[in-house]
Amino acid sequence: MVQIISLKDVPQNSKIRLLHELGFSSDGIYVLDNLGQKVYDKYTDEPVKISNMAILPGSTIIIDDNPFSIISYLEEYSDGI
Repeated sequence: MVQIISLKDVPQNSKIRLLHELGFSSDGIYVLDNLGQKVYDKYTDEPVKISNMAILPGSTIIIDDNPFSIISYLEEYSDGI
């Protein structure tokens, strides 16, 4: 079983460093791609805020940390995790 670790209590500067390591960035509110555009949750089509971002194990897909997006991700990628 995959263990999901929450980033909610991680300091914002650490989250931004993590994003940089993965090829992303932030304007301090939203997660930005390598072109400086907002990253959108692929399941809700809403921009992902750094305060609510989730990076799930084995991927660099960044989604919003909400039950619908997490369940949708796990259903879509269940054979790879």
